Amino acid sequence: MDKLKTLFQMFFLLFVCQISAQQSDTTSVEIQKFKINDEVTYGYKKPTTWQMFKYIPDDLYQLGKFTIQKENLKYDALVLGSTLALLPYDQKILDDAGAFGKKVGGWDEDAQYHKVVGVLRIIPKNIPSAVYYVGNGGTTMLLSGMFYAIGKIGKDDYRALNTSSELIEVLFSVGVTTQTLKRITGRQSPSAAIRDENDGGDWKPFPSFNAFQKNTPNYDAMPSGHLATYIATVTVIGTNYPEIKWIKPIGYTLGGVLAFNMVSGKVHWTSDYPIAVLIGYVMGKTVANRRIIKEVNKNNLEKKTTYKFDYSFKKTNQFSVVGVAMTF
Repeated sequence: MDKLKTLFQMFFLLFVCQISAQQSDTTSVEIQKFKINDEVTYGYKKPTTWQMFKYIPDDLYQLGKFTIQKENLKYDALVLGSTLALLPYDQKILDDAGAFGKKVGGWDEDAQYHKVVGVLRIIPKNIPSAVYYVGNGGTTMLLSGMFYAIGKIGKDDYRALNTSSELIEVLFSVGVTTQTLKRITGRQSPSAAIRDENDGGDWKPFPSFNAFQKNTPNYDAMPSGHLATYIATVTVIGTNYPEIKWIKPIGYTLGGVLAFNMVSGKVHWTSDYPIAVLIGYVMGKTVANRRIIKEVNKNNLEKKTTYKFDYSFKKTNQFSVVGVAMTF
């Protein structure tokens, strides 16, 4: 456990150092440009205070638009198909994950936190609790604050400031989406289902507002807000900093650990995840790409070799000769 905790701390410090080291390639007041590679440059304008809230309605619209576009129907089918495929095995996967989590130590238990000032439970007592907290909105807000601080240190770094604003925006957009869907599906969470001896959990679509508020675990399993928020957070950061190659593989791998943690801890069923991943990824991409001014240097792109063939026909004595000339 101590080694794993140290590893997480090392990745976090590496991340902060790499982000802090990024320098703007221009001092333009209007647009700051950042070189991604020899072919691509990202430009950013200084974000305004209310941008993080201004685009939330459009984020919801863009998600809906994505799901009905013809070219994206394959993703809808993948999400629906994987959800339906997992549903019959939810209880067995939950039991097996709990048994494995208990075997490796503490991963089958509820998240536990130390109190701060005798009230707020925000400091994880163990690694499983820390992993669960990664998907909490508080982590996204903490990262937003970190990017804001980086953006203000020395001189304004528009990319870091935009990333900070986008993280708050995506937190709200994902929250609205997942909370709406939870109130539509009304799926019972594993902890409540075990209490009531309902294998796989009950479904009570469109619960009343009071019922949802009074007994939330009976209705809030699908989709997973934690996983959707986490995927959106990693996607926003990875999209803004594509030159830092380890962000996405490490980030999404940790997302898999988070998913396991929530199943072994009886917070979610595995079939709660496919739609959460879709929501988080699409919203993360939508929010991040909206503010990126992408420039492609065509002169540095690898030129494709083109070939031209010229044919000639000649008759020599009694033979027909075909000639081919190739130029490139």
